[in-house]
Amino acid sequence: MRNLIERTFPETVQKTCLQTSVETEFFVFDTEAKQCAIQTDPYGLKHFTVENPTGRSIHFLAIDHCLFTDRDKTRCDCAVFDEKTFCFIEIKETETAARRSVHYQKAKDQLKATIQYFQERMTFTTKRIEAYACVGRTAVRPARQTTDLNEQVEFADMGAILYHGNVKRFA
Repeated sequence: MRNLIERTFPETVQKTCLQTSVETEFFVFDTEAKQCAIQTDPYGLKHFTVENPTGRSIHFLAIDHCLFTDRDKTRCDCAVFDEKTFCFIEIKETETAARRSVHYQKAKDQLKATIQYFQERMTFTTKRIEAYACVGRTAVRPARQTTDLNEQVEFADMGAILYHGNVKRFA
């Protein structure tokens, strides 16, 4: 899958948007420059947790402000993937419950637009496509599949599954 991403989007190599980790756990954060990165500071901000108990190669792809430029309006923040599963991630940090629904709708729109963009340019070799809407605080929230039937259908039409939360476990 990594080779397919590099062939389809050669700028990922030029801009170093694509990294590989074999750590059993690593963290992603949305930087002040609005480009997601792997968090190397153990005390630093952590928006998304990747659990990799088998220590296999998990790839991280910075999408917003790396693969895409500022001119592109609708895209998600990043993705993590292995040979079986490709996970698109949108991070929206907010402390107020009143803003969560607005941020959540934006996150879904960004995830859908990015998935469609990728599907128009390549054929996924993974068996699963997952979308993670990480809306709210940075506290760990294990991912759960959406229970909203409309959301299930929206994402199923693209061959994807929508999750709420900020933890992905590659088992």
